[in-house]
Formats: sequence, C-alpha cells, structure tokens
Amino acid sequence: MRSKIAPLALAVVIAVTGAILAGCASGDTGGSGDRATTTITFGNWRTEDAKLWEKDVIPAFEKAHPDIVVDYRATDTNDYNATIQSQVESGTGPDVIMCRPFDVNRAWIEKGYFDDLKTLKGIDGFTDTALAAWTGADGDPYCVPIASVLAGFYYNKAIFQELGLTAPKTMDQFMDVLGKIKSNGKYTPLALGSADGWQLSYNVLDSIGPNYWRGEEGRLGLIDGSKKLTEPEFVDAFQAVAALKPYLPSGYSSLKYEDMMQLFTLGKAAILPDGSWDISAATQTGLDVGVFAPPVVSRGDQRYLQEMPDQGVGLNAKSKHKAAAKVFLQWLTTTDFQSVYVNKVPGFFSMGQASVSYDNKLAQAFADLKKGAKLTPRLQLDRLSAGTPPLDDDTWAVLQTVLNDGVSARSATSKLQTDLDSWYKPAS
Repeated sequence: MRSKIAPLALAVVIAVTGAILAGCASGDTGGSGDRATTTITFGNWRTEDAKLWEKDVIPAFEKAHPDIVVDYRATDTNDYNATIQSQVESGTGPDVIMCRPFDVNRAWIEKGYFDDLKTLKGIDGFTDTALAAWTGADGDPYCVPIASVLAGFYYNKAIFQELGLTAPKTMDQFMDVLGKIKSNGKYTPLALGSADGWQLSYNVLDSIGPNYWRGEEGRLGLIDGSKKLTEPEFVDAFQAVAALKPYLPSGYSSLKYEDMMQLFTLGKAAILPDGSWDISAATQTGLDVGVFAPPVVSRGDQRYLQEMPDQGVGLNAKSKHKAAAKVFLQWLTTTDFQSVYVNKVPGFFSMGQASVSYDNKLAQAFADLKKGAKLTPRLQLDRLSAGTPPLDDDTWAVLQTVLNDGVSARSATSKLQTDLDSWYKPAS
C-alpha cells in the first residue's frame, strides 16, 4: 500500500432532509416503480462509511434518480489498490472508483483506468488546487473531489486552564508550553509515539514543516528540482521534530497510533498531534477538546496549513454504464451532497468553492484554521513517491531513526535526498 489512511472509528446515522432531495432532483428522470433501472457499482475503501452510504446517501440519490441503482462495494484500505488494479485490468472493475490522491492515481490515469471528466457538469465548482491530486499529465481532471482532511494539534482545554496555558502561535511559544507541562509533572506534554512512522510524517513533519519550507514553495521546489531536502528550511523542519523528543511519553518508541489516542482521551496527555479525521475518537470520552494550528517559526510569519486531498471518485473507462455513472458523479459535485457528507463524517472537509458550514464545533474549529493560511498537501506524495524508494515510505523510516536512534536532522535529510536522487529526475 502506498499511503496509510488513518483510522476513523465512526457509527454514523444521517437524517436526509427534503432540501437534499430537492437539490438532487435536477437530474430526476421520473418513472414508475416497474420502470427498468441501471445498476452501477461504486468501488471504494471506506468500509467504515458503509452505513452512511448504503442507508442514507445512496437512497437519497436513488429517490431523485429512480432509473439508477448504486451498489456500494467497499474493500479494506490495505487491499484496495491491488483489488482495483486487478478488477479494472480484468474488465470486472466498478463503474465509479474512489481515487487515491497524487502518484497512485496518476499511475492509474496513465494506464487508462479512467475517463476524463473535463466536460462533467459541476466539475468547474472546484479549484485547480482541489483537482490537482487527480489530474492527468494532460492537465484534465479525472476524479470528482469528495473530501479533504486537515492536520493540527488537539489539546485538553481543562489541562491548559489548570496550568494557565494558552494555545501557542509560534514555535518558541509551543516549546514554552511543552516545557511548563513537563515541569508540572502531572501530565505528559505530547501524546506522541514513534512505533508508527507514517504518523510521524503526516501528523508531525507535514504539519509543522510547511511553516519552515513555506508550503507550496518548498514542495513544488522539490518537484521541479529547484530545491533539495538538504537545504536549511527542510533541515530545520526535521530538527523541529527532533526537538520534541524530551516531551514524549516514557517508552514512546513502542507507542502506536492507537496508544497515543488513548493516552490523550484518558486525560493523561495535554496535546495530541493528529488529523481532523480523528475528531470523533479524540472526543469519545467527553473531554473538552480544542485545536490549534501548527505554530509559525516566528511571530508575523505567513501561516501554512496542511490540507490533504483524501477522497475523489472517477469514471471507469471500461464501464458499460457510463451515462448513469456520470449522473451519479455529477450529483457528487453538488453542495447538497457535500454539506451532508462532511457533517455526518466530522473531520472531513468539502473541497468545493461554495461555502459549507459544519455542525460539529471541533470540525468548525479545524475549518477555521484555514482562514489566513496558505494550504498545501503533504510533502512526499506528489511525484516524489512514484519510484523506489518512494520518498513517502523513506520519510516514515528516517523520522523513526531521528527520534529513536538520535540521527541528526542533517543526516536524515541527506539520506532522503540521496535516495530521491537515485531515481527521481525532475522535468527540465
């Protein structure tokens, strides 16, 4: 599997309102109960969202479009890539396919798995940035963006109030807060372990790092070859990760992602670096939880925020039911669908240009972090992980050596750049 998708433990129930159905009715073909229907299959990895789609979302679509039935077919995320590739190449693939972002999907586009969606009604409701994770070499969109996720720092408001702390805005303030929590001795400053390298990368480096490498300036610089991972802004970002070591729990090298969450939700740790997808998990014990943005390096600096395209849906080029599939894809572009989906799965955010409000207070707080920030996806996943060793997996492993073995930030970034240079040749 190319990219670990963090778990989201949810039991979701949607109340589909008349407004949803009215919004979907623009594509209604009418018809009676005995009218012939077309069944389209929807392949995806969202096994945890089966109830949401099967019991509420899809029935809303089908009521507005009685000529079309949608068969939701979820595959475990760890098996999804191989399953989809096998099905598409054998001609048995689903009609619409949930798209991985960036390199995996770009390879699928190059193999001809998808039809382009440049003429799909509603696709112009997304910015080029929102579509970028699912565009081909021709610059055309091949998937409808469904949702993105954000990353930041959850904090226990009661602990902060008890210790007289405020959410930090700069790295100096952040380190000061961590120091005061440690000095108090009652709580672990950071619920952070290093047993799972992926979360060190996605929830720590890719969270605080953009404020060092200036978001898209650094990321696109690596892609076009104008920048190297050995340059100061990247070394400093790795050093910022290393500087967190004194504030980690005892035995942190054996702590997995689930252990970190438990440490936080039991009130034993003050701060948890994590993604928005874990809103429900972070609040499951009733804690009063807040979130703050990754701190900037210095006061007055431009703030950058990780927004990672997570889900898109494309049209199988070998589908035998393309007309019906396009009706479904068009419906996915509407704000009616977007507002319902992101509100019933807190921590996932609409990528459309139309404004969407969030019923969940913590989800709204996460969304508010985007105000005044320049958005950027994870550093490693666009083009830089299409070869061997992929920068993605390589970063996971190297960050573990930084925290567990004391490898310096300079040595870590030097290894990553050397590995990247072994296969990646920027386009001239």
